[in-house]
Amino acid sequence: MAHDVNWYWQKVEEGFHDDVHMIDHTKKVLEYAQQILSDQTGMSEEEKRRTEVAVLLHDIGILVAEKKYGSKAGKFQHIEEPPLVREITKQAEEDPEFIKRVAYIVGNHHNFSKADGIDFQILIEADMLVNLQNEKIKKNKLEEFIDKFFKTKKGRELARKVYL
Repeated sequence: MAHDVNWYWQKVEEGFHDDVHMIDHTKKVLEYAQQILSDQTGMSEEEKRRTEVAVLLHDIGILVAEKKYGSKAGKFQHIEEPPLVREITKQAEEDPEFIKRVAYIVGNHHNFSKADGIDFQILIEADMLVNLQNEKIKKNKLEEFIDKFFKTKKGRELARKVYL
C-alpha cells in the first residue's frame, strides 16, 4: 500500500535533519506545486500524488552531495538523488513505474530541457517560484523569462503576481 504525502514529509524531515532552510524551501515548493496542481483538471489523483512526491523529494540528495563533493550544485544532486528516491519510494511500496518516474524527475530537475511531462513541469515551476527571489534579473527580462519558462497557466499567474 503506497503512502501518503505526510509519510514522505517525515522522510524529508529525517533526510534534512535540522537544516531549517531546506525544510522551509521544500515546504514552499510543495505549497506552490499544490496551487499549480489545483488548476490541473486533466491529471488523475495518482498523477497529482506522484507530482507531490517528486516535489517533496526533489532536493533529498543535496546534503549528501555537499558532504561528498563539497558542493550543492545540481550536477552532484543529480548523482545522489535517484538512489535515495528509489530507496524511499520502495520503502513506501510504490509500483516500479512510479519509482522510475519520480527518480527520473528528481534526478533531472535542474535540466529543464528534460521536462517531458506536466508532473516534471510543475516541479520545476514550483521550485523556480521559490528560487527566483535569489536571482538578479532585471524586471523587463524577468517578464520575458516568466512568459518563456512557465508553461502552466497557474504557474505563470503565480510568477507574475509574486515577481512583477
